Amino acid sequence: MKIAVIGPSRMPIAPPFGGGLEVFVQRMVEGLRCRGLDVDLFAAAGSQGHRRDLEFPGVDWSGHEHGARDDRYPPGARESETAAFARVCRYLERSDYDLVHNNSVHPSILELGPARRPPMVTTLHTPPQDDMQGVLGRVAGASERFCAVSRFTARQWSLPRAAEVIHNGVQTDQWRPGPGGGGAVWFGRLTREKAPHLAIEACRRLGMPLTLIGRCADPTYFSQRIAAHLGDQVRWLGAMAPEQIMDEVGRASLALATPQWDEPFGLVLIEALSCGTPVAAFSRGGIPEILRTVPEHLARPDDVDDLVRAARAALHQPRAEARAIAVERFDLKVMIDRYLSLFEEVIAT
Repeated sequence: MKIAVIGPSRMPIAPPFGGGLEVFVQRMVEGLRCRGLDVDLFAAAGSQGHRRDLEFPGVDWSGHEHGARDDRYPPGARESETAAFARVCRYLERSDYDLVHNNSVHPSILELGPARRPPMVTTLHTPPQDDMQGVLGRVAGASERFCAVSRFTARQWSLPRAAEVIHNGVQTDQWRPGPGGGGAVWFGRLTREKAPHLAIEACRRLGMPLTLIGRCADPTYFSQRIAAHLGDQVRWLGAMAPEQIMDEVGRASLALATPQWDEPFGLVLIEALSCGTPVAAFSRGGIPEILRTVPEHLARPDDVDDLVRAARAALHQPRAEARAIAVERFDLKVMIDRYLSLFEEVIAT
């Protein structure tokens, strides 16, 4: 089976990863190649194992750092990205791929239409994007196939046919159980919608030290809500390689997830659980699907008092029980198996 995997176009598929979408694509490509499939990855400059002759330019904020945000583009970047997608689309039109696996939020691949490219599965990693949703209304037919990373995300989109829900996976053999015993950890992109400042406040009330891990994706937010709290009780380690994150998370007694938006899935939760680190989180988006067996670890959205209650409950969970959630329900091998079954079904029709 020969597959074209279309990755995100802003950040490279390489550590330290920009976010959960980049991690998903890396794990998907690696998992498919380990099964013996011929996979071409189309991704941003700086990625590993991708088609460099057809790469996306990525986003470079040099000279415009004051406006850097993950939902914006510096001058000219959007136009360069669209031109790169046009080149990839022309290549797909004359390609011999058995299937295209689309993970991009750019509408160009969908606009190409099923008559002009190989069969395609699009995985929905985000809430509905206006430009993508508009294309779906114009060109997508009932033959188009979609996956969503959670039931919550599947319900958000208006699609020509129901999306299959395939939860994200984690390499539980690599994200191994750690000793715990340390303070709390929060990891992910440091942005306003991820709200690590609420984790800081929760840990202050709990009397626990907190480690923050991840890149600063919104400098204005960081300077306004995070910087002043850094010190003995709150440390920020910045972006780290996966192996370093595993070690830090495995040493923590508790992981916190504090989104102030409807998180489509919540990859960091299953990574923490795989390390045996219990999780307390706001009940938003796809997160309740992960913690459905421990609802007492869920807190009302934006309610720090309730997050403190959920954290105290999570601290009583045995680490082996926390890890079992990841191993039994979110192992990467299960995710790859389900995608392969879907790919084979789409190719056969």
